[in-house]
This record gives sequence, C-alpha cells and structure tokens, in this order.
Amino acid sequence: MKKNYTISIPRSQFWTIIVPLALLFIAVGGIGGIVVVDRFIMPRIVGISTRGIMEVPMLVNKQWEDARQELYDIGLRLQISGREYSDSLAKGIVMSQQPEAGETVKRGRHVCVVVSEGSEVAVLPDVRRLTERIARNRLRDEGFNSVVVHTLFDEKVPKDQVIGTEPPHGIRTSRELTISLRVSKGPQPTHATVPNVIGEMLSDAKLAIEENGLAVGRIEYRTSRGSRSGTVVSQSTSPGTSVPLESSIDLVVAADR
Repeated sequence: MKKNYTISIPRSQFWTIIVPLALLFIAVGGIGGIVVVDRFIMPRIVGISTRGIMEVPMLVNKQWEDARQELYDIGLRLQISGREYSDSLAKGIVMSQQPEAGETVKRGRHVCVVVSEGSEVAVLPDVRRLTERIARNRLRDEGFNSVVVHTLFDEKVPKDQVIGTEPPHGIRTSRELTISLRVSKGPQPTHATVPNVIGEMLSDAKLAIEENGLAVGRIEYRTSRGSRSGTVVSQSTSPGTSVPLESSIDLVVAADR
C-alpha cells in the first residue's frame, strides 16, 4: 500500500526563515548572473567589449590646461590632486598622472594629475605705488601667497598705496616666505577732531578719545540728576573741534548719589 508523506512547517518559521532564505538565494543568484554576463559573455560579443573603454593619453610634461582639453575631447575628466615645486618643470606643467598613460579606463572617469608650481625660489616683484589689491594679485601671480599687511603713515606715498615689502623687492627668496606688505596711511596728521563722548560710559569715552589721537586728561566725578552713574556728563573741549594731536580732554563723570 502506497504511503503519502507531508512536510509540515509552522507558519512562523515559514515567514521568518524560509522566505528570507529564498530571497537571499534569489539576490545572490542575480548578482552572480550579472557578474558572469559582464565578465564572460559580454566580452565575447563583437562591438560591446570595447564600448566606453578608452586608453589614457600621456599628460606628463604638458600644460595642465591643454591636458584637460585633451581629456575632455575623448570623454575623460582632469582632476588636480596636488601641486608641488619643481626646479626642472615650469609652473602649470603636469608632473605625474594616475592612471598612467596607456591604461584603459571607462568613459567619464577622472584622471588625477600633480601640477608643477615651478621653482620654490623666485624673485620678489616690485609692487611699490600699487594699491593693496593689485599688489596682492601681483605677488600671488609670482607664487607668493602668504602676505600680511601693515599700515603706517608716510609723507611721500599717497594713502592706500604700497610703500614697499619686507623682504625688499628684487631678491630671490622662497615662495613659502610670508611677505610683509607695507601700505601707506598718508601723511601723519598734526590735528585731530574731538569726538562727542557725552552720555558714553567712561571706558568707551576713553577708547574713543585715544583712537582719535588724543589723550584723556583730568577726570572729575559729580552727582548728576538724570544721568546714569559712570557716564560722561561733560567734556572740556566741544565735539567737532580741531585740536593738536595728543591734546588732553578733561571729562566730568556722573557719580552715585
């Protein structure tokens, strides 16, 4: 007599074990199929094996702008991965590339290059009588990117024009050196305008007076109705008056009652 056998799987195990395993096997099989088709079947089909694949040209010793255009013309892109000094290659020349020339890559890929900054040593240009912005650009063009500005009075050089640099122009120095750019504030004034400090706190009044090239003179404290304690009630010289530099301004300050 023939017997029938049945396999009974609890519903909880079916949804938590059997179904996930089946989906995993399907996914693994699909990925495996794609790999097999891509590596073994497609390369044997004429016209498809080389579609979108190209050889990287030689870029070393070329201007990076020319190299970028050459790559663009064949469907590749240039990416500057670094810049280095070189005593043998001029500024802007490609020093190395990755992938190297002759390697095959897919269309649209980036080719990374290192570009020469030229020699680390250069002649410091003459930027005297230029404005600060133009002088900075001139120094940057020569590879001097680290610049600090110092302003000072000068009787001969007009305001906002460059007096000179430190080190002085004409010497050969490292492009990594920080260049001090001295910019004129014009002739040093002999007089200053007295600021209005009435109603200001004493600390702020002192700062305003000193910033205008003047000095704080005698300070007297008086009780003053309607004035906040610590604020200036009056000043010895009227606001807006032109007085010699370093003149003293006396102040009366409101005191606690």
